Amino acid sequence: MKPLLKLNTKEKAKLLHALFPNEIPQFLNHLQKFCNHLYARKNGYEKLWNVRLMPFERWWLTSGYILQLLESKRSELESSGEAFAKHLFFLDYATVTINQLNQYAERESYNDKFKLAVPMFF
Repeated sequence: MKPLLKLNTKEKAKLLHALFPNEIPQFLNHLQKFCNHLYARKNGYEKLWNVRLMPFERWWLTSGYILQLLESKRSELESSGEAFAKHLFFLDYATVTINQLNQYAERESYNDKFKLAVPMFF
């Protein structure tokens, strides 16, 4: 196995999925809830947006695409680390997913090991 520092984003996502399979469904629930909320309340978020990560319009569109992906491939994302990494950890999807993964680990997860692993991985 490669050292963690030499893993790319998709490899880290796949490893996280393998190490914490019980956290994935709860994280996907969190991600879906965030995307729904953002997509439904575009104007409110847009007014307060900090463009540090990416322009709001790109963030909003990407969240909509992630929402469609979660609705169509949910069971595959939960059961397959390969699918989880391939679909949620590339280009703009990765920016939104990693941002929300950190939010979930910090604020919602009860698994202390997961809470430590997420910032270490990403």
